[in-house]
Amino acid sequence: MFILFFLFLFHFFVGQLIEITKNKFLGYSSNIILLAVVMYLTLGIQDTADMEMYEYFYDSDWEAIDPMFLALREIFTSMKLEFYSFYQFHLIVYTLTYFFLISRYTKNIFYVFLVFFILYYVPYVNQFRYYLAFPFYLLSVHYFIVNRKMIYFILFTFLSLTSHSAILLLYAFIPAYYYFSTKHYFRMLMIGAGLLFVLMAVLFQAGVLQQIEHFGEYFGKGMVSSFVGGVYNMIPYIIYLGYLAIIDRNFRLRNGNADQDRIYVYLRKFSFFSIIFIPASIYVQVFGHRYVFPFIIIWMIYFLYMIKDLSPRMKFFKFLYISLIHLLVAFFFYVLPNYILGESHFEEELIRSLKSIPYIDHGFWKIK
Repeated sequence: MFILFFLFLFHFFVGQLIEITKNKFLGYSSNIILLAVVMYLTLGIQDTADMEMYEYFYDSDWEAIDPMFLALREIFTSMKLEFYSFYQFHLIVYTLTYFFLISRYTKNIFYVFLVFFILYYVPYVNQFRYYLAFPFYLLSVHYFIVNRKMIYFILFTFLSLTSHSAILLLYAFIPAYYYFSTKHYFRMLMIGAGLLFVLMAVLFQAGVLQQIEHFGEYFGKGMVSSFVGGVYNMIPYIIYLGYLAIIDRNFRLRNGNADQDRIYVYLRKFSFFSIIFIPASIYVQVFGHRYVFPFIIIWMIYFLYMIKDLSPRMKFFKFLYISLIHLLVAFFFYVLPNYILGESHFEEELIRSLKSIPYIDHGFWKIK
């Protein structure tokens, strides 16, 4: 817990300093250092919960998997490269893609990406197919709605869907963005969330979803939550979105013409779009892991956008409050399960991955 506290204290001060001073050198150097640290803590990984499975898929010419995996495997095996090079390639590509995406909105990549990396390190290094697809998805939506460049939209949509077809559900945001006005948007999200929850429950009980490629694995026994476990997993999502709703209300009070700000409207709708998957995540935990929490990338961009015109004093308190939320969520993920269940899956998998990196001095880091 001390390490988490130190990391978020560091994140709080440096991220805030970059935002307040607008110092380009500080911003660029912090981003480069963070990139180096991310690569250091990922590229040497030799063992994760999913590593053995994907290595088997790579070595055995497994065909029942996404086209991007198959195409890249063909390229890497033709060059006589082992699975670890294939795995490292994914990590490099999607890390750089996240950095590029964030840079479209803010130069404070350090603040946006670090919290995501700390809180979601375990899925980030395990589920490399999905985390290749997700930033491509974010870029495709960005180019369709914000930049209105259809060629880039088509390109990144293709890359996203061929990397992981389950990302298809998230493309419901595009019609939702255009067809529901800001006034009715949240009401429709709530209705959609309730309908999706009922639909998922009915289709699961009927055994339909288990038969659909890529979605069937989401509805296996290990992916279905108990009600209590589902509510526990849902709490961090509600905390973040609740705080963003408070800041959003204050932003709209300060800016009477907020609905004329196209970037603001886009970030607002995109951030809260993930609400539609939260009730279903009570029943099927992977909905939260895949379709809700990765949006923290957008949530933090949205947060920075709404506080950009505040005074340094007010920014300090906004950063302080959300940093406390970061720390609380980290506690939920890594620490509290030890007291409730006697074990913490996130902590165990974090340690497992870090211990597999051969060049880390485990004695120095005291990784148990």
